[in-house]
Amino acid sequence: MRVLIVFFLLISFSGISQIKPSKVKHNFGDLYANAPTYVDFTFKNESGVPVFLLTIDKPQEVYYIYSTKVIQPDSTLVLRLKVNDRVKGRFNYQVDVYFSDSNKPTPLYLTGNLKEKSTNSMTECPDFSKTPPAGQMAEFEITIKVIDSLTGEPIRKSNVYVINNGDLLGEYFTNNDGIIHRKFPIGFYYMTAHKDDYLSNYHEGYLNFQSNYVEIKLQQPKIERPINEPINNPVLVVNDPTEEPIDTTTTPIPEMPKNFNSGHFVPNNIVFIVDISASMNGMGKLDLLKMSMIELTKLLRKEDRVTLIAYSGKVSILLEDISGMDKDRIIEQVKTLSAKGYTNGGEAIKEGYRLVRKSYIKGGNNLIFMVTDGAFNKGQKDFKKTIRSNYKKLGIRFSVVGIKTTDYLTSNMRSMTDIGGGEYVRIITVNDAKNKLINEIKRTSYKPK
Repeated sequence: MRVLIVFFLLISFSGISQIKPSKVKHNFGDLYANAPTYVDFTFKNESGVPVFLLTIDKPQEVYYIYSTKVIQPDSTLVLRLKVNDRVKGRFNYQVDVYFSDSNKPTPLYLTGNLKEKSTNSMTECPDFSKTPPAGQMAEFEITIKVIDSLTGEPIRKSNVYVINNGDLLGEYFTNNDGIIHRKFPIGFYYMTAHKDDYLSNYHEGYLNFQSNYVEIKLQQPKIERPINEPINNPVLVVNDPTEEPIDTTTTPIPEMPKNFNSGHFVPNNIVFIVDISASMNGMGKLDLLKMSMIELTKLLRKEDRVTLIAYSGKVSILLEDISGMDKDRIIEQVKTLSAKGYTNGGEAIKEGYRLVRKSYIKGGNNLIFMVTDGAFNKGQKDFKKTIRSNYKKLGIRFSVVGIKTTDYLTSNMRSMTDIGGGEYVRIITVNDAKNKLINEIKRTSYKPK
């Protein structure tokens, strides 16, 4: 082996290096606490013989790991460089990489500005398959930054919600640098950022010790300027005295008591028909669905009854006619929901009405909530007849909870709720998930004195 190394060292001085880097410069920009402070450089061997990585000449504040010591012909080596995230200020580092095919190094340049020190204990250069040290799985600090999508400037006092599997973990506000620092356990998170004069945006994904920096970009809405057209031949509009004026006032809804007690609200018999088809994956739909159901469950009483049906390719009864006081069981079942398959909504509606009639409460609020993000593509086609007849004969309401639905689907869903005596509840934001299901249950079960 030693002879081979000497051989390659001897032939290296006779030509230009055949090791080609993917890039030679990387600018980290402004780095805040827990932002990624490492970068990968890939080197490809374009020669016909193996080439050795000899040495790496670096400043004290730079750490490294590499994927291999020998680069075979037409193969690559990955060099990961990490800057010290405990030293604040601007940096400009040069790292010289020596290979056996040349007496000259390949220089790499790292620049940036560390504005905040890291707060996590894992500051060494992350391994290519790194896992957190034992005993550090409980919590770690993440950094959330909210910026203007056009200028890249931080947005101060932005409102950020953090949700994990339907649980609202917190509502936070960014500081003057557009930053939030909080500790969370490893997991999949849905985060939404909001600020006046901006369109809301979200981030979803796994966070762990290596992936602990989130950047959310907010965009200002486009302002459509009115076209000033010349006014020719103005028309004088005269009211027709025979035409009855339109009453634009609305009937005020009586103020409901804050306490959800039996003195003001009748017992509820609620059947949830929940869409867990593949279309519910992404965009935070499942998290908003779970959160809305969990928030409602917290409100329910002993006399309220809950049934939970999930549907995708098949219809599954997950809970049947259990008390609203069994909150842990309901919430635990809601959290197990995962999305896959196509949408068999028609069959689910049929099953929902069978169960709501089975647990029917005379004089109560018997209600089906269909929670979905869209239309059906499989199943019974006569569900509208079922909805209409059950409302007329038994007063069973049919409401639809639309999770991030489009305007077109909203119109289609309203036609279903109109014939079922229910409401269409559209959930787009975290605030919607916190309040709208609760408000609908209060509205339908309220008994004014």
